Amino acid sequence: MKKLTLLVATLMVATFTFAQNSGQWSFGAGGDFTSPDANANIGYFIMDGLMLSASFNMGFDYENECTCPVGTDHAAEGISHDVEGDFDWGFGLRYYAMDNLFLGGNLSTGTGEDPDMVLEAGVSLELGFDGKLWFEPMVQLNMPGEEYGDVSQTSFGLAWAFRYTF
Repeated sequence: MKKLTLLVATLMVATFTFAQNSGQWSFGAGGDFTSPDANANIGYFIMDGLMLSASFNMGFDYENECTCPVGTDHAAEGISHDVEGDFDWGFGLRYYAMDNLFLGGNLSTGTGEDPDMVLEAGVSLELGFDGKLWFEPMVQLNMPGEEYGDVSQTSFGLAWAFRYTF
């Protein structure tokens, strides 16, 4: 039984080893499970295990229906309005602590005076192409730079990305 456990552990480490070598480029695209958006980034490993990235985030237009009861300060129930999409850019830093586990942070433009900040932690899981294509599920702590309203709320959520290294 000990040999089987050792074999499984060895296979997991061999399967999930992510090469984060200095001088390597990486392209990632993904989003948040809780909002209609898409983001992309391109990263460069400035040293083994440390990636500096430039990110681009695009929020889509969508319709928002008010569900407030009639008689409140808000619009009557059933009235909807369009929410306009946006485009943000930013910079980030990601550290691969051990093998395929990473910690990262991003600062990006937003609607507020201060930049939006995101802290993330996740894992890189190999999909194919000789270890060049990866799936990255992660948890994120989003801290908007907006100072008032619903968009200023700090949130904790799940996100995902696909990453290709070259």
